[in-house]
Amino acid sequence: THLFTSPLSAIPIGSVKRSHLIDFRSSLRRKNLAPATVNKIMSAVKVIFNEAAYREDIDRNPAREVGRVQGKRLQVDIFSPEELLLLFAPDRLDMWGDLQCYTCFFLASCTGMRQGEVLALQWKHVKWEQRCISVEQSWKDIGELGLPKWGRTRSVYLADTLARQLKAHLSTTPRPGEDELIFCYPDGSRLGPTWWRKRFKKALEQSGIPLEGRVLRPHSLRHTLNTLMRNAGENPDKIRASMGWSDEAIQDNYTHWKAEHFTDQGRIIDALWSNR
Repeated sequence: THLFTSPLSAIPIGSVKRSHLIDFRSSLRRKNLAPATVNKIMSAVKVIFNEAAYREDIDRNPAREVGRVQGKRLQVDIFSPEELLLLFAPDRLDMWGDLQCYTCFFLASCTGMRQGEVLALQWKHVKWEQRCISVEQSWKDIGELGLPKWGRTRSVYLADTLARQLKAHLSTTPRPGEDELIFCYPDGSRLGPTWWRKRFKKALEQSGIPLEGRVLRPHSLRHTLNTLMRNAGENPDKIRASMGWSDEAIQDNYTHWKAEHFTDQGRIIDALWSNR
């Protein structure tokens, strides 16, 4: 859509200069595309030149130092416990459309699993007796199964409420075999990111949760669970192991302290000035 309609596509790859790529990037900006969209397009273009340089089809890589477009980074928000109850109230199943969709996102809220991991789950990964879910695979962008992010497999705890919900879904699924996907279309084919985003957005709009000025996405469930666990005093090392993070810096990006999390500080201050 963008590259093949650009003058850049008519230039032999060995003759492309960095200035050509910068001009192409500027032309994308003039189309009023979002910075994230421009960066995705440029990333695809860079793959071409990186591969050509690796194969030594070109002597130099003009894309090497072409930077990303900087845009305003939106801060993903988290849900409060009360908002989670609004999202997953048992009597509001119609908000999600069907039992499968409700169960899918309820699982994400209880485990913090990523989209690709949730949608790649098979029934054999649910270890009922061991009370855990084995996170062994994830859907990749090209539609193939691979290891979870960072190549790390892990186990997440199967809480009683989640186990009951999964069993309710299992009792209604037409494809309960161990190798079948837990969440799928009636013919057993995979659900994709478009299904994931649209279903969550529709449910969120019907939930009654205040949305103005907030960035609430399916990934907010992962941010929320981490913050709730840390606020409850859970061992950060255990949280990282459950979430599949390698270090504290990554975990900190998923932690969102708000005023309501500082009640202990308020009690200390009140105690200090109690005689005033």
